[in-house]
Amino acid sequence: MSTEARLLPDGAVLVHIGPYKTGTTAIQSSLHTHRPALAEHGVTYPGTYHRQMRPSWALLGRSRVGEADVPADEWAAMVEEVRAAPGRVVISSEDFSSARSRHIDQLVADLGPERVHILIVARRLDTLLPSGWQERVKSVNETRTYDAWLRAVLSPERDSDVARTFWYHHGLRDLIARWREVLPPEQVLVLVNDEADRGMQARVFEQLLGLPGGRLTPGPHTNTSFSMERIELCRQVNVAVEGRGWVGNRPLNTPRRAMLAGLRTAPIQDFETSIPPLPGWTAERLAELSEDRARTVLESDAVVVGDPDALRYAGDPAAPALPDPPATIPVAAAAGALERAFAGMLKQLRQHQKAAPRPAPRPPGPAVDQVSSRELLREVARRQAVRLRRGGR
Repeated sequence: MSTEARLLPDGAVLVHIGPYKTGTTAIQSSLHTHRPALAEHGVTYPGTYHRQMRPSWALLGRSRVGEADVPADEWAAMVEEVRAAPGRVVISSEDFSSARSRHIDQLVADLGPERVHILIVARRLDTLLPSGWQERVKSVNETRTYDAWLRAVLSPERDSDVARTFWYHHGLRDLIARWREVLPPEQVLVLVNDEADRGMQARVFEQLLGLPGGRLTPGPHTNTSFSMERIELCRQVNVAVEGRGWVGNRPLNTPRRAMLAGLRTAPIQDFETSIPPLPGWTAERLAELSEDRARTVLESDAVVVGDPDALRYAGDPAAPALPDPPATIPVAAAAGALERAFAGMLKQLRQHQKAAPRPAPRPPGPAVDQVSSRELLREVARRQAVRLRRGGR
């Protein structure tokens, strides 16, 4: 076990798998922004997007709700780019934390068992849980209130879909074990996030990849948290969509993403509130889970960067219960969301119109010299009547 990141071997492929809500967007945006500078130091960040979302979905057989799966050749194309790249390579997609055993086997085989180094980021539960609930509301049509979602996720039985999904990604014991089944311990890295050190992840990536210190400055892409008022608007939209039976309706994807963009950019109002602290009823369960997570990392044979004790958390049993969801929302935020949603719908409509087949041309009528005088007079009278109905235009 190590508390400092060490330079990866030349030719290594660093696969950053998140998981979700562990600072992935920030590091991906930085890697994307500094692609040319990375290349100058012999580091390749494949593709052109800020993260390798579509290739990872191609490997996993995934897609957005209501859309077709990403073609498998998008994963094959990235594999080809990785194999051809000189020096070190870094790949980042939190979707890899969803990988099943068959996906892990294929990823490692395709990218090279001797080259692949997996990076898992572990985050303290009291900061992870509110981010996890908010992301589900924004991304996967979650309709539960924060309190109801916490009760489902923290249930010892883990008998709900939401609990099984959360712990598949964030259950450190099983997550580490899945990758250790195919990789030796020195090729599985666990980075314990320091909540007080916002630059920690960037520094660790620089050290692993052999980049100069301070190279990975922040990029433009962010995944900022919403206020409780804004996330409640999203949740209420989800409730309405579910009530209408529209979940999985592909035409809703574009205006929904546009709505979220409008909520991100609308100015913050003075009365908006943050997600409140965890309620007292979670304290005992969180202490138990946090202790298990810290012990899992300490006892792991993986390469550990950071302090596993930072995962321990002792909640406040006397903390107040969560308040009822907000009943009012910022007008500016609602207007921004609607404006972007309308713009998204218009864009989608134009794309549909462009893609729609043109109607077949009408067959030509008979030549004038083949039409009788009576038929000509009848047609002239019909056209004149149409002009009169239109006001003589």
